Amino acid sequence: MDLNLYPVFREIMRHGSVSKAANALGLTQPATSNALTRLRAQMGDPLFVRTRGGMLPTHYAKDILAEIEQSLDTLANLPADAPAALPLVADLNRHFTAVMSDLEETLFLPELIGQMAIAAPGTSIEVRQFHRGQLGKSLETGRVDFVMAHLTAPVKNLVSRTLAAQEFVCVARRGHPAMKKGPLTLGIYTSHGHILVAPDQGGRRGVVDEQLKRMGERRRVVCSVPHFLSACGLAAGSDHLLTVPHSLGEKMAAKFHLKIHALPFSMPGFSIGLHWHRIRDRDPEHASFRNFILDLFQPIAPR
Repeated sequence: MDLNLYPVFREIMRHGSVSKAANALGLTQPATSNALTRLRAQMGDPLFVRTRGGMLPTHYAKDILAEIEQSLDTLANLPADAPAALPLVADLNRHFTAVMSDLEETLFLPELIGQMAIAAPGTSIEVRQFHRGQLGKSLETGRVDFVMAHLTAPVKNLVSRTLAAQEFVCVARRGHPAMKKGPLTLGIYTSHGHILVAPDQGGRRGVVDEQLKRMGERRRVVCSVPHFLSACGLAAGSDHLLTVPHSLGEKMAAKFHLKIHALPFSMPGFSIGLHWHRIRDRDPEHASFRNFILDLFQPIAPR
């Protein structure tokens, strides 16, 4: 059923004339006549009879007038650019699912859980493992509400907001013999073994190795693990080096007795984002909770 034909019906009823209806709608008379022909076929009734006094409605047309006008008024009153006010996060009673790696768990989850207990006691969150190949389907089907991650590959129909910008640093155990006499140099960096964190697809190469390759350099990865926390433990118990996001290095330095060193070469940073599927963009409760997350980390993630 073509609802676009209903305004033509209403204007002919109002004016008793196809030409006057056309003027009111900003259409040509042939276009309006064509729309009336399609509407007659759609409704299975002549709707109007041409007379000297104008277009007279049939009995059926009079019967459906009120219902069509009500339908048009309902459609006209649907919100367009002004969404309804969001519910307060304190009033939410909803369970959310989020995908993140242990990097995001470490950086964001402790504060998020703490603030949820205070500001959103009716909400709960379930963290699921990061599997890049399944993200699109999981978001589309509603199995996942949010993704908190740095996404290197595009995902269809995703809405994203920045949570934090990150730079890379190197961490090594305190008292590391190679760093006792001065700052970390490129020679020291490339001559020592490295722990690599590969949280999704594994492997022995990462973005740091690609950057070194562009420089004509390489490092020796002695161990690749999927989790940052285990990597910090391995670096703390050996002379191997570990390259991590700066915020994580700051959080883990005291806990694992690590020392932070600036990288001895230029290394592009990256951003961690909050991502959700477009079909939930105007879900009021979803929007209220994601705004709560974004506002919570506003100091490091201006929107």
